[in-house]
Amino acid sequence: MRRKRLNHYADVIRKMFAGRCMGNDLEILSEIPDGIITIDLLAGKDSHSIVGELNLSVSKEVTAWLSHQSAKEGIDWAKMDSATLEVAMDTGKVATNREKIVMFNFECKAKLCTADACYETAFLETAKWHTRISTWKKIEA
Repeated sequence: MRRKRLNHYADVIRKMFAGRCMGNDLEILSEIPDGIITIDLLAGKDSHSIVGELNLSVSKEVTAWLSHQSAKEGIDWAKMDSATLEVAMDTGKVATNREKIVMFNFECKAKLCTADACYETAFLETAKWHTRISTWKKIEA
């Protein structure tokens, strides 16, 4: 496996979650309690530490990007032991009316492991604001 590429992938996927998690995904996350979101990038599945299985669009997008990039660059995912993204979600740093607006803090940790080594990176995304969809509907009416 190519060390620089795997380090790069670990760096990019953690930033992708925080940067591309929008709209419907944020609405889903607004409905559940704070906790740890785990994305298995080899299986393309995501789960929450309290509610269980999720179905986030951003998880599919990150998994698809990783699969495409690795195929393009000749990285064989069959040789990967694991590839995960863990996201600690905290919505309690700023008190808000959760029916109208939610402020997310995401702490993302990516970990890609082969038989030889693990490549890990961490990233803290603070203050990602989300206006609830139910609020949009009231404004349009």
